[in-house]
Amino acid sequence: MLAVERRTQIEEMINANKSVLVTELSKQFDVTPETIRGDLLKLEKQGVLVRTYGGAVLVGASGSELGFKERDTVNSDLKQRIGRRAASLIRNGDTIFLDASTSALHLARNIKDKQGLTVITNAASVMTELSECDNIRVVCTGGLYRARSMSYNGRYAEKMIRQNFAANKFFFSCRGITLSRGLVDSTEEEAEIKRAMLESSDSVIFLCDHYKLGKMGIPIIAPISKLDKVITDVRLDSEWSNALESNGTSIIIADE
Repeated sequence: MLAVERRTQIEEMINANKSVLVTELSKQFDVTPETIRGDLLKLEKQGVLVRTYGGAVLVGASGSELGFKERDTVNSDLKQRIGRRAASLIRNGDTIFLDASTSALHLARNIKDKQGLTVITNAASVMTELSECDNIRVVCTGGLYRARSMSYNGRYAEKMIRQNFAANKFFFSCRGITLSRGLVDSTEEEAEIKRAMLESSDSVIFLCDHYKLGKMGIPIIAPISKLDKVITDVRLDSEWSNALESNGTSIIIADE
């Protein structure tokens, strides 16, 4: 069987079943797991699916939102590296915003030793992660709880952020980033919270694994000119680095 025929069948399977596993596909097509991972990578780049640990899940043509637990398995190793590097930018006594992204959760796991830190968040996962840290003050934005994203959103949350909170730094992630459209997300509910946090922060820091580069979405959060720093896992090519640096954005490689 040709590779293109195999990928076509994989696409049909994930459209029917909403998810696939590498081990099952490897047995079914009698190829190595590495070959299947390569197929899934190609299909992800085509926007058919999102790879997860051990497999992949379907993303609809409309770019529908994945649940928090599904997103937490996507590129988790890259998010861990980025989270550790981002934590090194936080100083004792800082006040920071963390959004409800899985990347922000990985960051939260690396700041438990910080002293006098205030974390303002709309993420239930971050609140749970830091709940036993007496040295960190955790402030919830409140709002309407969305179980799928494990986050608080809506007009109340946005109003609370804009009228009552300010932070030294805002750490966040989103669906993707493009040079033409800027930062994009999956839902307006999440985007409006990120806009409010962005506009209430002294410094805006984007947690960006390389799979987010060039990924489209609706709605737009903000242009790339709003970013002070981008933390990523790879060296960016000249097109990306020139575009970001021309706007005064610093690029930080996680492991350097």
